[in-house]
Amino acid sequence: MAIATVPLSLERDVLAVFAEVTRYPLEILDPEANLEEDLGIDSVKLGEVFSVLRERHDLPQHMGLTPENLKNIRLISIALEQHLSERNGRNGHHQATTTPDPAPITATVDAAITQDAVPDDLLPGIQAVFAEVTRYPVEILDPKAQLEEDLGIDSVKLGEVFSVIREKYKLSDTLVVDPERLKTIAGIADAVSQVTVRTTVRTSLQPSAIAETNGHKTPNGLPGISAMPRAKRQFEGKVAFVSGSGRALGKDIAVYLAELGATVIVNSFHSRNQGDETVAQIKAAGGSALHAWGSVANPEHLDNIFNTIEAEFGALDFFISNASNGMLARLDQITPEHWEKAFRTNVVGLHQSALRAVNLMKKRGGGKIVTLSSPASHGYVDYFGCMGTVKAAVESLTKSMAIEFAPYNIQVNCVSPGPIYGELLNKWPESKRLIAEWEDATVTGRLCESRDVSHFVAYLLGDEVKLFTGSVLVMDGGISVRWG
Repeated sequence: MAIATVPLSLERDVLAVFAEVTRYPLEILDPEANLEEDLGIDSVKLGEVFSVLRERHDLPQHMGLTPENLKNIRLISIALEQHLSERNGRNGHHQATTTPDPAPITATVDAAITQDAVPDDLLPGIQAVFAEVTRYPVEILDPKAQLEEDLGIDSVKLGEVFSVIREKYKLSDTLVVDPERLKTIAGIADAVSQVTVRTTVRTSLQPSAIAETNGHKTPNGLPGISAMPRAKRQFEGKVAFVSGSGRALGKDIAVYLAELGATVIVNSFHSRNQGDETVAQIKAAGGSALHAWGSVANPEHLDNIFNTIEAEFGALDFFISNASNGMLARLDQITPEHWEKAFRTNVVGLHQSALRAVNLMKKRGGGKIVTLSSPASHGYVDYFGCMGTVKAAVESLTKSMAIEFAPYNIQVNCVSPGPIYGELLNKWPESKRLIAEWEDATVTGRLCESRDVSHFVAYLLGDEVKLFTGSVLVMDGGISVRWG
């Protein structure tokens, strides 16, 4: 059986489109890398790529591609070459349209819509976009119909729809939507309606646009890491790696440790742009940071991350394991693939990261590791069956690491915060009901803020903390005590 080949010019063109849409450097776009698992390119982003490819190569709306054709860039290039060859009758010889390398992005501003900005006809507007992209009559686009099962709208087509929706409603390129909301038009409209104002500016050229952080400002109005009293910068000279720190809690931990003087290695995978923005924010405020992109679930990525840390800094003092992956759903919706991804990131990724971190900490004569869990790992919480299970494994692994790493003067502890206000909590199914229930169960009347957790993580990293190791430290305002 002959093996399909693809002209290098066409593959280069496809690579250039991926680089343009994802903003990834060309050198990391291995044509044979798995798009989702190795490169963090999800189905929505892939749809945007295909939207550009369709325009450049005059492709039809439906090419009959299977999931097997979409696993990596080389397979997509081969499928594209086969289509173009059949169309042009050239028996596999097609001169691809060459595309120059994408110009470097100098500055971008991502703005999301507000609740007030959502038009009254939002749902009809979303339906109109679906009709425009799919060419379906609006009448058959039932807002509650399942997109794939009932309407035959696959993930690639959905990505094209989202590309138009982003442009029409001025949504952020980095907007992340709960997969459950992507199943119906009504769910997508609801997701768009709940987006809050968030303007993020890539700060390499426009640092003055960064928002104030923690009330500290430098004379030019930037968040004031350098304006903090020197006595409070307790981690000067320390190097900290925070996995999963492009957004939410991980980002706040990274920013706070930088405020305390640490050089921070920021890590992101699916949220690559946000990882870049976190580093830019830290640097603009006078701190020191480096972005190490990659998935902790991928051994090759981990090697690259820790090789970079060793090459740049020679050693490591702190490792905060925040990277997480898991499905929020009832157990009857959890598949073997969901379990595999959750354990691969939360447990195997922690173990493999920690081993590499220990090797670098030995060069300092010791170090500290902090893992993140949840009190919900010890009881029932709606939609947390998968995550609760893997977080229980994280706590068990934390205790084993604490004992086995102790001879190297390395302390390992686990911080177990309750629900944390923010974007990720709002994506929880039935979030409004659950947040109200959790708030009522606290003794403080409120849930955790990210900075609450960051303060506690920093405390555990301090030199004065000697006797904590192997501990699982709960901070949930008393929820687990009351419900326990």
